[in-house]
Amino acid sequence: MANFNTHLMGAAAVSGLAATVLVMSGAAPHQAVIGYFVLGVIGGLLPDIDLPTSMPVRIAFLSLAVVAGFLVVFTFGRRYSLVELVVLWVGCFVLIRYGLFVLLDRFTVHRGLVHTVPGGIGCGLMTTATAYHVFNASIVHSWLCGTFVSVGFIVHLLLDELYSVDLFGKKLLKSSFGTAFSFGSLSQPLGTVVLYLMVGGLFFICPPSKPFTDFMLDRDTYRGVTQRLVPTAGQAWFPGFLRRVTPASLSGR
Repeated sequence: MANFNTHLMGAAAVSGLAATVLVMSGAAPHQAVIGYFVLGVIGGLLPDIDLPTSMPVRIAFLSLAVVAGFLVVFTFGRRYSLVELVVLWVGCFVLIRYGLFVLLDRFTVHRGLVHTVPGGIGCGLMTTATAYHVFNASIVHSWLCGTFVSVGFIVHLLLDELYSVDLFGKKLLKSSFGTAFSFGSLSQPLGTVVLYLMVGGLFFICPPSKPFTDFMLDRDTYRGVTQRLVPTAGQAWFPGFLRRVTPASLSGR
């Protein structure tokens, strides 16, 4: 199984590449793209939420509770008083850090149904529905948020599966092979059915997916990227870069 640092760097690399494509295409503002990147990294850590005794998971849950509380406050900042906003923040923090955390600790096992492909899709759909219904995000923005979470989640599963291949050991495949990138559990048929039903239910409460699919399949979305893969003939590499990173006092000499 890959360790915490590997999962963190893997999710950051893939999410960063996808976010860079969005920046180059001009399809989303920089502030939103930074949010997508963060969601992708969070998604890359989510499969291990069924291992609450892990210190990185505890830190991740604490950070998630703090960030979620502030997102709620920023969303309703113009509607409620300061005291009401503080109550909302504290309530959101306690609900995630102690309510959700304790439930996961009690009802999940490591590499169980949470650590599956439908689990990752479900997390993405839940993010999409939350962004749309709670934070009033646009349809495309909501689906992008959910997509980054799911992609980060799947990257985590793939890394765990890759680490179950021992190229330098006596056995090519470790005993953990096939347990990371799975679509359910034959030993938990009822739980697997419930998981798929939950994923289906989440899809129906999400906004219509057609605007998002049209956006992703539109050639204009990627035209700017394909035109800027490398500098054009005769164009210098990194034009103006030194002027931007060099202090004005030095560049004027």
